[in-house]
Amino acid sequence: MTAEHDRPTWQVEPCPDWCVVLHAQDDDVRDRAHVSSSMSVASRQLLGGPGAAVSPFAEREPSAAPGTPDALDRTAAAELAVCVHRRDGARTTWVYVGDGAVQHLELSAESWYRLMPALDRVLDLARA
Repeated sequence: MTAEHDRPTWQVEPCPDWCVVLHAQDDDVRDRAHVSSSMSVASRQLLGGPGAAVSPFAEREPSAAPGTPDALDRTAAAELAVCVHRRDGARTTWVYVGDGAVQHLELSAESWYRLMPALDRVLDLARA
């Protein structure tokens, strides 16, 4: 998002169109990255066992009626953030999907491209 003429001297490449970061000359080396805005996706997650970590941002849902199969599942509603980032000058672009605290999946864009057809297939199975 930094204008070409205002680019810090450390910045190797112009910002991609999706970058929303205002880069500065004194940015720490760990912060020298291009980052997109984040999209928020409402989700419902299955919680693990009693000791499983749960995001402080997740809202536990009430248990289903006793005696029903769903009563065995502990669930929570959570907002998942989805965004893209890449270190300045790096070749790999990363896609983050997570709750910002406990759960996340951060894969290369290439990995997501390979994963998406499999997700489409299992979602078709889930619809059946």
